[in-house]
Amino acid sequence: MKTIDLRERCLDLIDKHYWNRHVGPAWLARELFVSRRQLDRAFSGHPSVAEVLARRRLLLAVTIAAHEPDTPMVEIARRCGYGTYETFRAHCHRYLRRSPREARDDRIRALGLGAARAASLRRAA
Repeated sequence: MKTIDLRERCLDLIDKHYWNRHVGPAWLARELFVSRRQLDRAFSGHPSVAEVLARRRLLLAVTIAAHEPDTPMVEIARRCGYGTYETFRAHCHRYLRRSPREARDDRIRALGLGAARAASLRRAA
């Protein structure tokens, strides 16, 4: 299998299964019937498999948090495939240079949900 084909098949699997906490580089390699090393080589010069997976989960988690600001972040992290809240928090700091709440608030502003968030806070008070 060509490196580009392997990378594309892996990215397709990530798109379909990233929310599942059991999905990781080893799971992806097994599903593709290749070794971890072969899979890692297919991503040489590109973001790693783990990074692609982390960023995909992070985008989903932050977007859900923006749409559901009253839902605890720990619950959102689990729904998005994170095994622990600490991993989610670490990914926010590593990739977004923000805390989870700051990332959520940035996403609220980017999506234009500021008025909805303010209304939600007023109802909670």
